[in-house]
Amino acid sequence: MTTIRLCAAAALVCGWLGCSPADGTGTLRIRVSGEGAAKQGYPFVKNNETIAFADGWQVSFTKFLVSLSNIRVSRFDGTIAADLAQSMVADIHLGDPQVAELTGLDIGRWDKFSFNVAPPQMPAVPLNAVAPADIDLMRTQGLNFIIEGSATKGPLAYTFSWGLRNPTRNANCTNGLDGTDGFVVKTNGLTIAEITIHVDHLFWDTLGTERAQLRFDAVAGASVDDTHITFDELGSQPLIDPRGTSGTPVLDAQGKAITYNPGSVPLDSNSLAGFMRASSASQAHVNGTGLCTVTRL
Repeated sequence: MTTIRLCAAAALVCGWLGCSPADGTGTLRIRVSGEGAAKQGYPFVKNNETIAFADGWQVSFTKFLVSLSNIRVSRFDGTIAADLAQSMVADIHLGDPQVAELTGLDIGRWDKFSFNVAPPQMPAVPLNAVAPADIDLMRTQGLNFIIEGSATKGPLAYTFSWGLRNPTRNANCTNGLDGTDGFVVKTNGLTIAEITIHVDHLFWDTLGTERAQLRFDAVAGASVDDTHITFDELGSQPLIDPRGTSGTPVLDAQGKAITYNPGSVPLDSNSLAGFMRASSASQAHVNGTGLCTVTRL
């Protein structure tokens, strides 16, 4: 855990930020979370709604590593509260680890929040029980996500282990709690800035719409001769007429062959691997559903 204490005394903070002592100070705590999906798997209940795969699979994770860096909190006038360049790696399957805590921070709105989801640069900080070997693997192979887990459907059972290379800069983030820019720090109060990783993006069948379904039939169908799914195997699964575990076309609940639809989102390959890299590049949100401007690095 990296803790940033901006100033020990309000007077020092005000001298640095150009405020008056009467303005007061507060605390901004930054954390990262994969919500119930990363910790519990699918299906799970969120806000009294059951989130499940349309094709009936149950999916859970044993590891969900994300590498963050260049976390910046500032104002449009150029005032900077924090600029944390160092890489930090979290396993969001294990919980919601704290990234940083900014204490003695000038009250009011901090409009600009941004961060990178990018391969770690050394020395990288493990935010919770992340193995040094995993951090080194992410660094040497240029991975910003490592995702491992299992999936079952009736008698079918598969495991998967994926490393993703789709680094992004996430900037001008809005707050999912109220839709405004950044965060408001209150006098002597605690404000939460959560980088929320939406795990469901991995399994979408459509991009650029709120009507995407979660599907795993085609993912399982990519496995060759065993019950473990590698990311390279996803590269051989086409977006049009993908095949299931029996080698036949994947069908929806109405018996219609499914197609993965990227919409206007560019893909680096017309395969399930390319689709998943594109869909998961926008996994990071702020305080739930807050959106960022996402730029590929």
